[in-house]
Amino acid sequence: MPDAVLMEIGSDMECCRKSLEELGTSVIEACTNAMEHGNELDDSLPIQVIYEVEEARITITVLDEGPGFDFKHWQPSDELMRQRGRGIQIMREFTDELEFSRHEDGRFMIRMVKELEPADEEDC
Repeated sequence: MPDAVLMEIGSDMECCRKSLEELGTSVIEACTNAMEHGNELDDSLPIQVIYEVEEARITITVLDEGPGFDFKHWQPSDELMRQRGRGIQIMREFTDELEFSRHEDGRFMIRMVKELEPADEEDC
């Protein structure tokens, strides 16, 4: 559903749909990781998604209640065709900025920034 919110926001913007779809995929990955790894599938723990919209840029922050992971030393797997575990790589590929950190209130935070391409680009 967070990607549906993003597509609704993007429908009023004059930008390349591909940019929104890539960011939408990243949001799904971030929220999936927050649910599975952060909150360990505990339905009582919330996940917060914050959308910040500028003229040609969208920033999305995903916050969970989990312990996080050692993002400073994380390394991608050599097994690119495996069925799971590619979320961080996907987010890196589809966003212009990707940050893992702690929010000031202690929650684990994923922050993604996407510079939106104009709608008149060839590969939109």
